[in-house]
Amino acid sequence: MIARIRGTIDELRPTEAIVDVGGVGYRLSIPLSTYEPLVGHREAVLFVHTYHREDQFRLFGFFTQRERDLFRVLLGVPGIGPSMALSILSGITIEELLRAVREEDITPLLKVPGVGRSKGEKLVFELSRRLKHLEGLSPDGGGRQSARGEAIEALAALGFDEGRAARAVDELLKKDPSMGIEPLVKAALRSISP
Repeated sequence: MIARIRGTIDELRPTEAIVDVGGVGYRLSIPLSTYEPLVGHREAVLFVHTYHREDQFRLFGFFTQRERDLFRVLLGVPGIGPSMALSILSGITIEELLRAVREEDITPLLKVPGVGRSKGEKLVFELSRRLKHLEGLSPDGGGRQSARGEAIEALAALGFDEGRAARAVDELLKKDPSMGIEPLVKAALRSISP
């Protein structure tokens, strides 16, 4: 699994970047929040989420680890695919999303193309159930999120569906929020292995 890419920006558009790494051009789908800080730069370091399904293999690039982690949280929400998750990241900031979820206010989400009242309400409801993990995305709370993210990434690398891995890790963290990465991965393996 590709976690990070450092290279020369060959092409840059608001929705994608092609980054040359040692002669190989990687096409990454990016949100607007990643595009803006890259404009005018020749080099890029992007945090990557690898999305692999039977019918597609895509790389998603993010300027910060927080963006990538939020993208992964959004993918865990039923009915939210990678395109909608990118749209959300492009339409509002992480802070606006956190505030919307905390205050149960769908108004900021209605600015996102493709999000109407009903989808906004569903998003706020689903994300409020994951509020503890969203709080880890705030600048002062990254430690727990990184343990969660690393555990999910490890399970995905072992071939488990990322959404299923995220649910297993979340359940374990509800019971014991102080679990380290290694015990978290081992316990999650026991719970999701057939």
